[in-house]
Amino acid sequence: MLLQVKGMSERFACKVVGVHRSTFRRLPVDQRPDDPDVGVRAWLRAYARSNPCHGFRRAWAALRFDEGHRVNRKRVHRLWKQEGLQVRAHHRRKRVGSSSVPAVEADAPKTLWALDFQFESTVDGRGGEELRASARWSDGGAG
Repeated sequence: MLLQVKGMSERFACKVVGVHRSTFRRLPVDQRPDDPDVGVRAWLRAYARSNPCHGFRRAWAALRFDEGHRVNRKRVHRLWKQEGLQVRAHHRRKRVGSSSVPAVEADAPKTLWALDFQFESTVDGRGGEELRASARWSDGGAG
């Protein structure tokens, strides 16, 4: 009001009233835009839904280079965290009671199998390894 009615400068009017100029220039709540990042947030949610294994870096790259938006990587990271988006953690499924090696079936009664790994090295540093398998049979007597 002082600016229009009295013709004062903004600096002098703020000094008279005792208000900082940044506070004077700030828009009232009803005139401010709600959220300037609404479009980016919606795009990130849709991207995360369609690409669940991609993180915010790949989302930023797609937004910047594929979509053509000039957006900062740190801004995308902040919005990604605020939306609660994250990459699913992959855990290998452990299979209980199974092995990657097929079970050896005994072909005779009271058969005993033994596996032995031997590692050897020569004087010049070359090495080799060997797997030896042996089987013992018993006819049921003392032995």
